[in-house]
Amino acid sequence: MSNVKIRIFKGKDFDSKELTITRYVATGYEKKLTAKKAGQILANHFPQFDDRVTRGGLQKTDEGFLAMRTFEATEKCDYHFIWEYALVSDESD
Repeated sequence: MSNVKIRIFKGKDFDSKELTITRYVATGYEKKLTAKKAGQILANHFPQFDDRVTRGGLQKTDEGFLAMRTFEATEKCDYHFIWEYALVSDESD
């Protein structure tokens, strides 16, 4: 059986992000994890990431599949944002 690890980060950019949540999900999905399946799993467990982009597939990275969304505007600025990143990776038993 395959498990998926979902890590949620927050930060002004990807290089200065901080880990906020780590969740392991048992999928029962025996095939290799794809961007589309990763997006579906992410949207099912973290509804704030549920949109057409997430359901259609995530970006492939060296660590897994990545989704990102704006979380909140920075203090005293309406066009700079704090970003929320979700990294979905395959964790085989």
